[in-house]
Amino acid sequence: MDAVKKWTIYLIFLVAGFATGIGTLGLFPQFWLRYGITGLVVHMVFLGILGYLAVMETETVMRSGYYFVGLYRKLLRRPSMIIAILITVLMFISYYSANVMLSLLSPVLGTGTLSRLVAKVIMLGIIFVILTRAKEKTFAIMAIGSAIFVIAVTVTAIAFKTQIPENAAFLGMAKHMLIQTHSLSLGMIKSAAERAIYGVGLGFAFYLMLGSFLNERFNPKLIVGVGILIQFIIGILSTIIVVYSLGPTTPDRLLQYVYGGEEGAIELMGELPTILAEYKTLLLLIAISVFFAGVTSLLPTAEVALQSIEALFKVGRNKAAAYVIGASLLIGIVDSPPTVADMMLKAVTTALFFTALFEMYPLIGGREKPTSLALGVMAVSSAVFLVGGLYALYDVFRDGGIYILSGLLALIILAFGIFGSNLIPEETVE
Repeated sequence: MDAVKKWTIYLIFLVAGFATGIGTLGLFPQFWLRYGITGLVVHMVFLGILGYLAVMETETVMRSGYYFVGLYRKLLRRPSMIIAILITVLMFISYYSANVMLSLLSPVLGTGTLSRLVAKVIMLGIIFVILTRAKEKTFAIMAIGSAIFVIAVTVTAIAFKTQIPENAAFLGMAKHMLIQTHSLSLGMIKSAAERAIYGVGLGFAFYLMLGSFLNERFNPKLIVGVGILIQFIIGILSTIIVVYSLGPTTPDRLLQYVYGGEEGAIELMGELPTILAEYKTLLLLIAISVFFAGVTSLLPTAEVALQSIEALFKVGRNKAAAYVIGASLLIGIVDSPPTVADMMLKAVTTALFFTALFEMYPLIGGREKPTSLALGVMAVSSAVFLVGGLYALYDVFRDGGIYILSGLLALIILAFGIFGSNLIPEETVE
């Protein structure tokens, strides 16, 4: 196998692992069960549109001849946009690192403030070692980890299907929910679009970074398209896992999960050790799957932050990695209490709609004239991000209390991304 084919396979799995987060395992099944086949079709439409947007972003950077940070600083004159994305990424790493490690350690540590901080320190330490020691092999390690993750989810789905006794009434109800048709509603469209944004992984500048390392020998459509398709297949396998994991319970417990929102999904994860007390092997498999889902998203995201800091501050890789981990840990000390962690999650979720707009800015402000298809994709995507972001802001301010901080943090990131370039010294175009 020649080098291009080998790296194409690596990069496909890298995209699949990045795009498949813990939310794919816990929230995609919830969405599908709630909105049935109609919701699934709407989700696939958004997934196709946003997946094509990710391809366009990758190709734009690849053809520009610029490194992705340099593209914002030198050509687009919008360095504040990449800094806004960097801040959001650091907040995400701080929050997500604790959840990933707790997927393995929560039975021992619990899920309180100290437990989250300890889990976060361990996970950030692992990330630091990989980023600094792997060096040029970092992408290969991420891709291999993603391949292991895909295998783990497949094995887990098969194990749940074969080992959990089939409850005809329960499975009949679940199957009916999955294939049921619904009338289109704003709630369905919003949820379908939101799941697609997370299913592609927009807002983190990952596809901009990916484009910086591709040349004309690689096919971005193949790499990104197949990677996102694998993510979608993992979502289907995750639905099998969730449905069968609830098999030992009651239809009421299934409904509690389906209509419980993010809190319902988190609650289910916490209850699995009790629900599956007689299936220790299955518990281990699902813990491994959740852990790898988190790791394969964390590492590429941390790599984006590292390379952004390298380019912005003109420092070496090891020092940039120390800055990424240090900043994430500082944020992590503050957001270790569960209520603050949830506030930070909502801040990141809200900010991602706006950083996704910043991420697609090279398509708008670049030198290339977009095709009619590209213009259509950009118009739909912009509407999704803008409306979704405004609705998310409305949501957190409506919740009140500590969640007002979520909205304020997202607004600060948005304002800095738009206006902050005036505060940053200009860099001469090369």
